[in-house]
Amino acid sequence: MGASSAARGPVAALLCATGAYSAARFQARARKRGGRAGRYGLLSLAAGFIGAIALLAWLAAGRQANGWLGWLGGAVVVSYAAGCLIGAKGRGKGRAFRGEAEAAGRMGPKSKGDVVDAFHRRYYESAVVSDTRWLGVRAVKCPLDLWVYQEIIHEVRPDAIVESGTARGGSALFLATICELVENGRVISIDIEEEPERPEHPRITYVHGSSTDPRIVERVRGQIAQGERVMVLLDSDHNMEHVLRELRIYGELVTRGSYLIVEDTNIGHPVEAEEAGPMEAVEEFLRENEDFAVDESREKFHLTFNPNGYLKKLR
Repeated sequence: MGASSAARGPVAALLCATGAYSAARFQARARKRGGRAGRYGLLSLAAGFIGAIALLAWLAAGRQANGWLGWLGGAVVVSYAAGCLIGAKGRGKGRAFRGEAEAAGRMGPKSKGDVVDAFHRRYYESAVVSDTRWLGVRAVKCPLDLWVYQEIIHEVRPDAIVESGTARGGSALFLATICELVENGRVISIDIEEEPERPEHPRITYVHGSSTDPRIVERVRGQIAQGERVMVLLDSDHNMEHVLRELRIYGELVTRGSYLIVEDTNIGHPVEAEEAGPMEAVEEFLRENEDFAVDESREKFHLTFNPNGYLKKLR
């Protein structure tokens, strides 16, 4: 028994050291892999158990003199392994963005779309949507869409931007500010309601009335000179029939190479809706009009309130 006991000590020590080394390696991998850390946390814990078993074998072999070293080594290994597992589980629960973003590259189109849609609905239904402001003025828009608008304005350099649906005037002010920066363009903003506190800007003209009223349409046409580049944004009544009428009217004003942007096509797609809205109006419009096509490149940020709503005029 003496020879056997003597042999167990070095073997147990080797296994304990191997367990500690394996635990450290798996912990390093867990940290590196982020959202996939759970597997390495379990392996790390297993390595720690190997070290603990080795410790018991060492003590059973009669190495009591070195028992305090064994206890210290075993405690380090087991606590380190347990920490790996806890950390891995914590990362698994907290992977909402880092893990999902990392995993998105491995997702199929359907899975990726589910993630985007879930965030879309949560964001749209939150209070932050109605508390988004441009230079202190409320602009109920998705900031990612506003970024795309400034890209389009910089590229197209429209001389006139027609906006239906002024509300508080935040988006009109945003558009006018970008026009000021590129030193070209003005905004004609239409709304059925008057709002006395709308922002004043030399590049903004407010028009009071319905966007589909023939008198308002003629007034808008009268403010656009022949040969000017025109861009249009539709964000008034979201009823399908109203939006379709707007598309047919203002689509004629848009110049080739510019954009007719239909906002809030996300209503019903994926945001819940009780009736047909802007998206269905776009689909009907495109069936009867071949001059426009959806420019999906403008949805590059994935989250947009205007899916299939960036219509580029081709001819």
